[in-house]
Order: sequence, then C-alpha cells, then structure tokens
Amino acid sequence: MYINFNEYTALYDPIEERDFNRFAFQACRAIDNLTTGVDGVKKLRVAFPSDEDDVTAVQHCVAKVINVLYQIQEAEKSAFLARGYAEMENGLQGKVVSSVSAGNESISFSSGGGSTSVDKAIMDLAERNRMIRSIVREYLSGVSDGNGVNLLYMGVYPRV
Repeated sequence: MYINFNEYTALYDPIEERDFNRFAFQACRAIDNLTTGVDGVKKLRVAFPSDEDDVTAVQHCVAKVINVLYQIQEAEKSAFLARGYAEMENGLQGKVVSSVSAGNESISFSSGGGSTSVDKAIMDLAERNRMIRSIVREYLSGVSDGNGVNLLYMGVYPRV
C-alpha cells in the first residue's frame, strides 16, 4: 500500500482501521490500473517516486480515493435505509414494517423516497470509476516514478 493508516488520518477524519484497510487496497488497485501503461508495467510498483513532493502527491491521491470510496459506502447505506430497509444484527437486511392489520392479515413495508439521480450515480460503477480517474488525474499529473517516467504516461515503459 502507498499510505498507512496514520498518514491517512493526518489528512482526513479517521475511519475504522478495518474500513481503511479495505478501501486502501481498492484505492491502490485502482491507482495501479490507472498508472499502468500499454505494456502492463505498474510504474508505482517498479519504481516508487523518490522525490518527496511526488511521494506526497501519491499519498494524497490514495487518501482522497479512500475517502471517496468511504463516502460512497456511507451514501449507499443511507440510500438503502431510506428505501425502507433495516440492517439486522446477523447482517441480514429486511424491509421495515410500516403497518400491520389483523383483520385480513395485511402488512405494509416502508418504501422510502424512491430513487434520485444521486442514488443512481452512487450505484453506477461507471460513475464511480470516472470519479476515481478524475482524482488520479488531478493529483498525479506531472508526477514521475523513481525512474523519471510520468505516472500517467500510458505508452511502453522506457527501460532504464
């Protein structure tokens, strides 16, 4: 991983360390995918930046992606609850019962407010990937690996 839990918490409000570990893995994989050229060379793994500013840029990039992934998870939970689902102790989810009638055995479940454009964007994998690409471009533009190759260069890795 390109950032540890303490470095992350210095930049963003702390999240649980187990959440951090999961999101850090996802963030590093996404960044590796976006900094790997056509020949499959993962620049950050081959030659991690040695310049202090470039190292900081990579760490800030990973931290930002972790934070966005965490925010998406929290928004998904909120949207799930708003649609009338409840999380149970054993991890199962069920619809929240809004009313019960005894006469003809009628049960109504909460339906929530429906789907908004934000819900669709949160649940859309393509939108999620676009957000991550945007962050990587913002933070890693002009940043080079330890061999001086721009991290966003997508051509064949020059052998040095």
